[in-house]
Amino acid sequence: MLKENEQPYIGRWWHREGDRIVCDLCPRACHVKPGQRAYCFVREGSEDGMVLTTYGRSSGFCIDPIEKKPLNHWYPGTPVLS
Repeated sequence: MLKENEQPYIGRWWHREGDRIVCDLCPRACHVKPGQRAYCFVREGSEDGMVLTTYGRSSGFCIDPIEKKPLNHWYPGTPVLS
């Protein structure tokens, strides 16, 4: 849900079918009504179309061993936030 002072960011790759909005981004092709979220929880139906609920925010954090990153020669054996 968007906070009161946040402006919704209208996404792309969607179309209307009757009273529902259809997401064209992935093969699931979610059919949502205004106020309902898609299966991914990133897109939500609104009166204006399909809005992105995570636009401008980080959607995931992970702490990995530094050896998984191209920084493995720099401080080996330490964790890195990615």
